[in-house]
Amino acid sequence: MKHGKKTFVIIEAVLGILVILVLGFIIYKQNGHDPETIAVIIPDVDESEWSAFKYGLKMAAREYDADVVIISKDNMETANDEIEIMNQEIAKGADAVIVKPIANRDGQQKLKQLEKSVPIMAVGDTFPEEPSGLHTIEPDHYHMGADLAQKLLENYRGNLIGKKIGIYSQHATSEAVIKRKKGICDTLKGSGAEILWSVSKENDSKEKINLQTQRKVDIVMALDNASFVEAGEAAKDNDLYGAVLYGIGNSTEAVYYLDAGWAQCLVAPDEFDAGYESVAELIKKRHNFFYKMKDRQITYTVLTRENLFSEENRNLLFTISR
Repeated sequence: MKHGKKTFVIIEAVLGILVILVLGFIIYKQNGHDPETIAVIIPDVDESEWSAFKYGLKMAAREYDADVVIISKDNMETANDEIEIMNQEIAKGADAVIVKPIANRDGQQKLKQLEKSVPIMAVGDTFPEEPSGLHTIEPDHYHMGADLAQKLLENYRGNLIGKKIGIYSQHATSEAVIKRKKGICDTLKGSGAEILWSVSKENDSKEKINLQTQRKVDIVMALDNASFVEAGEAAKDNDLYGAVLYGIGNSTEAVYYLDAGWAQCLVAPDEFDAGYESVAELIKKRHNFFYKMKDRQITYTVLTRENLFSEENRNLLFTISR
């Protein structure tokens, strides 16, 4: 019996040493000097709304000694397209992935499966309410919408009786847009305003939507950068028929329409921080096997013509213009 017990103890000790050696090898590999390669998969990479985000990626890559490879595909329309591109980049040697997800439940599950291969950070949009298990970096969409509506109320001294509002966005099914719209509607309850229409350029009916064909309103609220820029151009061309513009955006074009007086308020999320923190979280995970990645909530700023070029907003404008 003593001999058997002794043998058992020896086997346990050997297995314990093997486990320690394996973990040590993993940690050694992750703390090596070769730069980590991070694949960043986003649409329309040349669009200026991604300028601050890309600048954040660049600064974090420099600080953490990482190689950031940005991939953009114009024809990336479905979750399957997105997963296919991610698989290609992982096969090429990507150590981690940052992605602006095409947010639906099917894509969400596929991303979670893929995360078993490499760490993944989702940016730019949210998933449906139930927990996805994926890590995200995004602003508080609900409160962005609420603060936009609050600024509208302030400018009208709380009295919107008889005012008609139109809400415009790019994607009807975006969870970010849904939450922003809810923030607006909840804040405007009891204000006397009437939301006459709420339309999205891309919707399930495939119907082509444009602002010029909508019923006349007093106020247009644009819920994303592309919608804000389109509405700003329409206001400049007098195609909003006198409606004033409030919205959410983060590009040089959006800032221009605010500065020129074609818009009254712009809520701008800090996309530089989103880019920087997404790289930082992934590198921490790659360098420490036991590190638990965290969701990050980025800040946003309510901009008007009065505070646009203030000292406190200088850094925000600098990163947007990069």
